[in-house]
Amino acid sequence: MMIKAPPQARSNRQATRDPGARHGQVRIYLVLLLASLAYNYSFVLIDYLRPFLVRDLHMTLANTALLYAVQGAGVILGSFAVPVFASRWGCRTILAAATLCLALLTWGNLVSVTFYQWAVLRFGVGIMLAGSYISSTTMLANFFPPRVRGRLLAICASTFSVALLIAGSVGAAVADRGWRVLIWISILGPLAVAALTWTVLPDDRVLQVYGESDTAADAPVTGGSWTEMLIGRRRYLTLACLLLAGLNFSGYQFYSGFITTYLMTVRHYDASLAGVFVIIDGVGTLVGSIAWGAIADWKGRRINALGFVLAALFIGAMLIAPPRTLLLCALEFGYALCLSTTSCWAAYFAELFPIRLRPMGSSLFHGGHIISLFAPLLVATIARSYPLVFGMALAPLTFLAAALLWWTLPETLRTSVLYRGFSAEAPEATR
Repeated sequence: MMIKAPPQARSNRQATRDPGARHGQVRIYLVLLLASLAYNYSFVLIDYLRPFLVRDLHMTLANTALLYAVQGAGVILGSFAVPVFASRWGCRTILAAATLCLALLTWGNLVSVTFYQWAVLRFGVGIMLAGSYISSTTMLANFFPPRVRGRLLAICASTFSVALLIAGSVGAAVADRGWRVLIWISILGPLAVAALTWTVLPDDRVLQVYGESDTAADAPVTGGSWTEMLIGRRRYLTLACLLLAGLNFSGYQFYSGFITTYLMTVRHYDASLAGVFVIIDGVGTLVGSIAWGAIADWKGRRINALGFVLAALFIGAMLIAPPRTLLLCALEFGYALCLSTTSCWAAYFAELFPIRLRPMGSSLFHGGHIISLFAPLLVATIARSYPLVFGMALAPLTFLAAALLWWTLPETLRTSVLYRGFSAEAPEATR
């Protein structure tokens, strides 16, 4: 099918085809997949480097925790600032610029020796991480039809587990004196993405994109704004997505943020056995991401809310189960599988809004970090006066609340039995 760009955006260019037909959706997806891997690797880098920063750069453990917090603050700021530019300048431009800046800022970390230098640079890294995530996920939603978005974005989400495996494998290979090699990987990855973005990805400003059906439509001519996200029915969708993301992050922090502490101080396991549970989480989330992505494309986005209900049940069972290691491992694996039910959110949050507002919709996932900032502190405060399980018990309640909230949102996949005629272009028309 021949497709042409809108006259205002075409600028005397020849009519273009569907991005998948002309440029090859496989090549496009591979670049976006690499962007997800580079993003996740850069995101988790600080966690792995923490002991080496204490030993070689003479930072305190509190300093390294602040580095993560500063990076998170940058992500939150970028989540609200980047979409406006992506909507107006195009996601390809933002992805190339964000990954290039990400590489340069990370190189700055390589040559920095003080905590304050690292803190400033990691704040900038956080902004660029948001730019990379928002632009790459929005392009994937634009260049691929709804029937496959859930699975493709789920595979992208699974690169978080792959990034952890890469960091662990490389770290083990280079030993504790070669930790700067890990930083070089975080430089070269984004550089490769920046180069491939300009040479492989099509310009999303002049190509038709996929809207709510499996047929491509004209790309938007005008950019969107946050003001539009807070008008009429979209206000509820925006705030609900922010709260939903915040509940997800909070539930994760309430439980997963303290699971190793719980295993070692409450269950009295040693560090090696606690490490096995971390591996179980990695494998479970990897498998779960792909499984829930397929379910989202098969049955619809809302059905994945069931994952939060199951996660709450697995957590509750974990906290009261008898001290049988195999049983606890099985419960932890079930929890990890269900935790990945959010793998469709990158597509879902974009589909809830018109094409021109998709960058804003994609950014709501990271915007939820605002709500979860104090979750670890809340559990630690409760643990001062009560057993740790009391604080961790907030997790199932949080996931159940998230499931209920998710169920109030409209279904966007038109082939789902749960679809009730929702149209992102006319949000006032239907719930």
